[in-house]
This record gives sequence, structure tokens and C-alpha cells, in this order.
Amino acid sequence: MASTKSVREQPYTIFVIEPSSKDFAQIRNTLEPRGFRVRGFQNGESAVRTALASAPSMFILETDLPNTDGLELCQRIRRTSALSLLPVIFVSARAHEADRVAGLDSGADDYVVKPFGKRELIARVRANLRRCYELTQSKPIRFGQVEIDPDAVTVKVKGVPVKASLAEFRLLEYLIRNPGRTFSRSHLIKMIQSSPRVISPRTVDVYVKRIREKIEEDDRHPEYLRTVRRLGYCFHSPSSLPPRNREVRWEEGLELSRTFTKGKN
Repeated sequence: MASTKSVREQPYTIFVIEPSSKDFAQIRNTLEPRGFRVRGFQNGESAVRTALASAPSMFILETDLPNTDGLELCQRIRRTSALSLLPVIFVSARAHEADRVAGLDSGADDYVVKPFGKRELIARVRANLRRCYELTQSKPIRFGQVEIDPDAVTVKVKGVPVKASLAEFRLLEYLIRNPGRTFSRSHLIKMIQSSPRVISPRTVDVYVKRIREKIEEDDRHPEYLRTVRRLGYCFHSPSSLPPRNREVRWEEGLELSRTFTKGKN
């Protein structure tokens, strides 16, 4: 489980799984002058084995790795309880939207395309560390048979823990804390990504799909995370909202108010 130490406490140790010595050197030379400790690995097996002995603060992965696929490695990290809550960032030469979505769908918290700007990578690393280690102290939040604990960064359904990436958790927590309000995809991206200008709105769709699969009785007909057609997503709390007409807010730079009649979820 991730510690609650402050992101300002340096240095953090970052495991970089990168087969290219040139690309690894660029990442290391970007982060080490900022106070981060960087350890390099050319394959995922040695990185995971070392991480289990001494967990890092973050993983940075390339999608194309020898002997294993970077997406499979990310999924393995998420399945490993001792590592599952650590931030994972892909830094990859694959730049297509489908590649970015696949990376996020595998459980990564962020995706950076090569060649990257030094300031961008530093901002992404800091933002994800901040989300992971500077946690808001608060009591668990319960709705239906779901419970989220902001301190422990855990999600339980019917008392059973379910795995969720840090980005999924933060998105779910944000929506829960704003019940009945509809947020656009671009607004939600700003809440979970450090540089929304390079991230497709489809990223939010990926996160919502994964969250629904974990917390909804029927993810095809969601009770809690509802789609508001042409606007975005809304968290529906049965205990605080009427099931039909209700006022919601659409945030797209400016916040607007509008009344709508619920259609399909």
C-alpha cells in the first residue's frame, strides 16, 4: 500500500523499465537533477522481483519490452497486492490514440509519448506522486454495497476489496463527492491528468468503463455512474437524488446549470 508521506519529501525512487539505453539515459538525466532516484531495468521480471524486495515510489514503463509486453507488465503490477497502488506511467514511442487507450486500459495512471519534453515528464511524475502520496484525510464513503476509503485508497464491494488504479480511484472519489453534478470529459481529465491538452476525452470513457465493471451490479445498466448524453458523466446517489427530473451542472470551462429529463443511462 502506498505511504502517505508528502510529495515534497525527496528523494523518491523511480523504477524505469526501458530496453533502450539512450532513452533510459534521457529519462534519468531528466529526473535525477530534480532530486529523484532512478533505477533502470531492461526487462520486467527483474524490475518486479526487485520491487517486491524494496518497493519503489513509481514505475515508468515502455510498451515494447523484451520477453514480455509492457501492457502485460502493467497488468501484473496491478494484480500484485504489494505494488498495485503505486503510480505507473508509460513513456512510449507509440503515439496513436489506440495505443494510449490500451496503456490506460491496462491500469496505467498516465501515458507520455516519445520524444517527450523534459518539463512535461517532470510535471507528469510530480502530479502522479502528489495524487498517490498527498492523500486527503477523511472517513470512508459508503453507498449501496460499495465503500471507498480515501486514506487507504481502497474500494470494497460487498465488503470485498476490488483492485482499482490510482486514476480510477481519484475519478470515482471526485464524482462521489459531487453527487448529482454532471461533468464533461475535459473537466474530468483535468482532475486526473497533469496535461489534458494531449489526452483524448476517450480516456475518461476507459476509466468509467473499468469502474462500472467493478462497482455496478450490471455495468451495462449502471445505477451509480451514469452517462449524460452529449454532456459527460454524473454520479447518482439513490439516497440524495430523485430518480427522474433533477438539476445538474455541466462544467466545460464555465459552469452552466440546466434541467434535463433522464433518458437512457
